Amino acid sequence: MKTFFFVIDNQLLKIDSGSVWNNLESELKKQLIKYDTLIINDYQQIEYNLKKKVVSDNLKDCVVVSVGNSSFFLNVLAKLRKISLSEIPVAFILINEKTTFSTKIGVSTNPLIALKQILNTVSPTLYNLGSVHNMLTSDEQIFTDELVIGFNAYVTSIVKNSKLYSLFVQYHLPLLADFCAMTEAFINQEAFSVTTRLSEKYNFFKNAFSIRVKNLSLLPEGNSSKINNLQLEVITNLNPFSYWVIFLARKLNIFANFPFISIYSQKQIHLVINSLEFSQIDNKQLINKFYDAQLKSFSYPFWIDTDSVSITEKTNSKK
Repeated sequence: MKTFFFVIDNQLLKIDSGSVWNNLESELKKQLIKYDTLIINDYQQIEYNLKKKVVSDNLKDCVVVSVGNSSFFLNVLAKLRKISLSEIPVAFILINEKTTFSTKIGVSTNPLIALKQILNTVSPTLYNLGSVHNMLTSDEQIFTDELVIGFNAYVTSIVKNSKLYSLFVQYHLPLLADFCAMTEAFINQEAFSVTTRLSEKYNFFKNAFSIRVKNLSLLPEGNSSKINNLQLEVITNLNPFSYWVIFLARKLNIFANFPFISIYSQKQIHLVINSLEFSQIDNKQLINKFYDAQLKSFSYPFWIDTDSVSITEKTNSKK
């Protein structure tokens, strides 16, 4: 019988007064599920506590379930991969959040239904993820959707750090906020140099403005060992005119044919940027940093059967 090990973000409990977790715990007790909990007060505690509880106790037949936001889950997974010699299956329950990855694989936004999807699971499902190992800092970060560096990350940062633009978003005017932020970014953003290495081939870009590394999360049927799961996009010589050309081209899926856009697909990418640039992972802003990083695609077992509930249940967002 599986032991479910719930790693809970204490910030969630403070904001939500524990009602979500109380409902989840009531359901676990009702179904006589074998489980344990770990409350995390600080992200720095994740590695130590996981090592102490999960690895030291040698819980071979367990599932680690993150309860919190997507950033918390990615931290839990990164630390679990670091300390465990085996691939312990994971699952996540997002609170008041919906991500591209969770939507793509079909995880319910209703915590109780997401728990049901976890408890109904018979065997794990492999999904592709991306990892960023920055050799300048020796840390690893995991992304489910994309890593963005440069212009688009700068625009996001401007919106999030501007009281006026945040007000636009609050009053349902996100396009106006983005337009104003893009105007500001075009004035201040400078081109930067990028070096990439893919399959022993080097590519040099002197006037890069935007980089996007996309994770193709869904594994194809059959053997996926030869499938390239990371898609690298480098945009050079960006200006307001070319930006809107790219915007329209994306809608028509023809942007790969433009000379100022370079696209590659690879399981592993070496990325070097020698200037401080804005960046974000899965829409979460990172500190400005230099990059000398290895980006890799890997698959990991998820203990969540998204098809074990009806579409009606899955889309029911009530807690």
